[in-house]
Amino acid sequence: MPEHAVLHGRKTRVPALAGLTFAATLSVWGIGPLPAAAAATTVVNPGDLGAAGPWFRLQDDPGNAGIPYGTQEVSAFADPRWLDGSLHLGVGGGETSQAAHPFAAPISLTSLLASGISYSTYQNSAESTAGNAGANLQFPMMCGGVFTTLSFEPGRNSDTQGRTGVVPDTWQTFAPTGTSSWRTSRAVAGIPAQGDATLATFAAACAAPGDGALGVIARVGRLGSDTATLDTYVDAITVADTTYDFAVEGRATAAVTAPDRLVAGGPAVDVSVTYTNPADGPEYPDTGTTLTLQGPAGLRPDQVTLLLEGRRIPLTAGPDGSLVGTLPKGTALPPGASSTTAFTLAVAEGAPTGPLSLSAELTARARGGDRTPVGVEAATGLRIEAQPSPSPSPSTTTPTPSPTSSEPARPSAPASPPGPTGPALAETGASTHGRWLGLGALSLVALGSAMVVLARRRSN
Repeated sequence: MPEHAVLHGRKTRVPALAGLTFAATLSVWGIGPLPAAAAATTVVNPGDLGAAGPWFRLQDDPGNAGIPYGTQEVSAFADPRWLDGSLHLGVGGGETSQAAHPFAAPISLTSLLASGISYSTYQNSAESTAGNAGANLQFPMMCGGVFTTLSFEPGRNSDTQGRTGVVPDTWQTFAPTGTSSWRTSRAVAGIPAQGDATLATFAAACAAPGDGALGVIARVGRLGSDTATLDTYVDAITVADTTYDFAVEGRATAAVTAPDRLVAGGPAVDVSVTYTNPADGPEYPDTGTTLTLQGPAGLRPDQVTLLLEGRRIPLTAGPDGSLVGTLPKGTALPPGASSTTAFTLAVAEGAPTGPLSLSAELTARARGGDRTPVGVEAATGLRIEAQPSPSPSPSTTTPTPSPTSSEPARPSAPASPPGPTGPALAETGASTHGRWLGLGALSLVALGSAMVVLARRRSN
């Protein structure tokens, strides 16, 4: 991929003037000196790429008038590190695309090497016909009073995982070192135009007063074909102790829905987590959820049952007593969409009771990247309660005997049917005192009868 003085895109520009014009963009667009911040991350939003800077497209330099340009934008396409968007550069036949950021003053290549250089890039094969090609990282610079552009081409180098060249449809990170191969657009340091040398070679040769990089550029140049296409994404450009994160401004929001109580040993309750992505949000690919339960002291993983679509989700106890589980989703959450994951939660009988905090955080995994929390989370609270005590069963009251009674109560005898001798005597239910009086009366009657019989015998 041929490279030129890309800030202005004109091969015929006088080299010294080209270098001065690039540095002068700081004042042309009203940008003052950029403060240095060691190991800082600077977010580049869509509004930061354009004529107002601090990042400039190809057409933002009047010197590039008439040069066809392709796609140059901050897009929703997720990067593997922050998953908040990326720089989209794409070209068709004869087009060029770039995003350029000027430094406040020239920075020596030796200093750039010492602070570390890296960037991540992705080639979308569905929209690319060019093979083993990706977005280049460039340093427009002065070397021995000559303006040139040094270009790092991923197709001719190895990434941080040792893969040589461009792997389609996969995020790759490249970290050029002193031994990495760079191409110069003009003859400098004894290297002919369009020649290659290590960055250490250029650093040693370009050390005169005023030499150094004037800025950094991510670029997709002409492909040497009127029909060839290349669609790429770039992010995490790290240079001069600063990492540039290209990101859209919108972010998804989260909500957790749960009842206010959960009975230990009782039925499972329904819980759901919903994520809503605004229209200006990033694309979250391969989403998931990290679920954290912070409950009463002593709550163990085996006392909590979390089921998702009938499958139990294992929980792990953390050092702070929290229980952590992972809810898989496996789908993308594009801008303007929402996604809900529903599950059930139950607590075993005998588990500790008290407040239970339930928090959910969205995770995602970009193509070729690791699963990463994206800073979108929500929480809710409920309470674990014990099973209610059972109500006492109704009891049968046993009659209490009379305190003067010394014998058990006698059952009532059934009434006898009338007979030839007259009606039967019914049970009177007399008290003990009455029974004694009755017995005494019978005794007196018997005594009187006996005395009458005895008197008759004496008279005879």
